[in-house]
Amino acid sequence: MKTDNRMTHDLDRAGGIAAAIMAASYIFGFALFIGVIDGTGYAGPAGNIAFITDNQSVLSIAMLVLYPMAGCALVALVIAMHRRASVEIEGWMQITTTFGLMWAAIVIASGMISLAGMHAIVPLATEFPDEAASAWVAISLVQDALGGGNELLGGIWMAMVSGLAMRTDQMPKLLAWLGIALGLVGIATIIPSLGDLVDVFGLGQIIWYLWVAVMLLRSVPQPKSVDS
Repeated sequence: MKTDNRMTHDLDRAGGIAAAIMAASYIFGFALFIGVIDGTGYAGPAGNIAFITDNQSVLSIAMLVLYPMAGCALVALVIAMHRRASVEIEGWMQITTTFGLMWAAIVIASGMISLAGMHAIVPLATEFPDEAASAWVAISLVQDALGGGNELLGGIWMAMVSGLAMRTDQMPKLLAWLGIALGLVGIATIIPSLGDLVDVFGLGQIIWYLWVAVMLLRSVPQPKSVDS
């Protein structure tokens, strides 16, 4: 029993840290693309290649933080949330966890595709700019299809995990309703005309992840001080 409790507490701590990392990655991404990197004047396929060439180092760091690093943190958070499920909803939680792990996988894959494509496109652009532009269009389409352009899997996981956590009193109701609402927003991004909702989903996730981080870390027992 003590071993199980210790494992639960360790997973809660890991999940809380992972949620904080996820929030930090989103804040980093929004700050970088809004306040640091200026995309003005880079219009069309040729402009995209020029933008990548001019900002390759910064974009590489951004892709690493926003995709592989965030995806790995997401795995820890998904498993931590799964661990909190009660026996009564274990079946539903297994379905929810599957969606969460699928989301983590495509986040990592999307980032790796962008990184590999970026590193291949920059040297190609010097001698064959038209071919580089065409190749980047194809790479971007693959990334968007995996999840860069929609948040279907993320929306499903967030809505389901929030709803199940509220049902079993594992999450404050306000936090759960926020997760459900954001999940529905994420699911809606699969509709082409509602694709711009990805920004709403991302901004809302910052609040949700930070709140979840506090919730999980507070559930970890603090070591008792020993009077000398």
